[in-house]
Amino acid sequence: MAQKLRKWLCIIGIGDDGFAGLSPANQQLCHDADILLAAQRHLQEMPELSAEIHVWGSPLHKGIQKILSWRDAGLDGKNIVILATGDPMHFGIGATMNKRLPIEEINIIPSPSAFSLAAARLGWGLRKVQCVSVHGRSLNLLNKTIQHNVKIIALTSTGATIDEIADLLVDRGFGQSQLTILEHMGGKDERILTSTANGWQVGAAADFNVIAIETIADEYAPIIPNIAGLDDMHYVHDGQLTKANIRAATLNKLLPTHNSVMWDLGAGAGSVGIEYMRLAPGAICHAVEQSEKRTANIQINADNLGVPNIKIHHGDITHFAQRLPKPDAVFIGGGLTYELFNIAYEAIPMGGRLVINVISLEGLACLSQICQKFRSDFAQQRQLSMQQITTANLVNVGELHSFKSNITVTQLALVKTSPLESIA
Repeated sequence: MAQKLRKWLCIIGIGDDGFAGLSPANQQLCHDADILLAAQRHLQEMPELSAEIHVWGSPLHKGIQKILSWRDAGLDGKNIVILATGDPMHFGIGATMNKRLPIEEINIIPSPSAFSLAAARLGWGLRKVQCVSVHGRSLNLLNKTIQHNVKIIALTSTGATIDEIADLLVDRGFGQSQLTILEHMGGKDERILTSTANGWQVGAAADFNVIAIETIADEYAPIIPNIAGLDDMHYVHDGQLTKANIRAATLNKLLPTHNSVMWDLGAGAGSVGIEYMRLAPGAICHAVEQSEKRTANIQINADNLGVPNIKIHHGDITHFAQRLPKPDAVFIGGGLTYELFNIAYEAIPMGGRLVINVISLEGLACLSQICQKFRSDFAQQRQLSMQQITTANLVNVGELHSFKSNITVTQLALVKTSPLESIA
């Protein structure tokens, strides 16, 4: 019989009202603790406890390593308590610890999250609010949610974060957006400030706060919807860019799914991988590009479009493709070889998607041989398609107008149905 795991780690949500705001049962858990971890502000009005006290601070990974080392040292027989702000499972330490420990070893007791507290004070239904955390994260995460007439609640790091958010909104053309800063919600120092992004006074906010934003676009603010095939103008590139219409067709075949892993091989400006992440919450793209200048452009584009956590790899495509986490979808936009196809096809699971775009005769010949490889595999043939995509743009011809064709793109797309032996 398997040994029953013991819930030795207790994570308790705590508000700005501190220990006094905990229920009697949660207060007793603190009194019974052998070791207690909490932020300095939560310890300030803590009664005397018998527990060994540790300050939970930054960087986060050091505190996590400390807890895991206690477990390895056999201290999982002790009662260890973490006091965490709000709901530990909503952008909190509870979700982080559960990635490292089985839930059978953790007891998680939430209190109202900052999102819930803010929504209650503003009268906003959370179902229609974009909830984002930039606490210890890149401010560029907001770029994905900044669109006209959107309500956003964001967790922040310090008062200076409000200054940076106001600047970001102004730079994006949303200077008239309404800001509500909610400080120390539920505590004795609770305060609410309001302003527009344009009118925000630098340094006015306390360090412990949440910001609520009602976005209002200026007349000429660019529209950047969450769709496949954003206008090419939104990307910094050197000409190596999957153009908008081709990109939309490519993503339609890649089928972006929640929490998936995607490879963008020969990424160029990174447009396909970036839009994959924008379309699929929780997805991660690993973009591989040989040009150092282009890898810099990928990061700029990812920051501007709200997915700064894209993973960028500079170097040989084949080398990196053998080391990356297993993908659910792969796009090969450049550098196609038989070897690379083999690596990508073997890497994706059954049901995984592989899309290849080529413009050269050599690339077309490679696609033809790949198709020949499947000529006796009828199941895979049914899940494989090839198409050529040609677009044209309006140009002036003297005083008249005509259409000028762009380079034709040949696209192979498949959903994996069977394993494949190596192509010779």
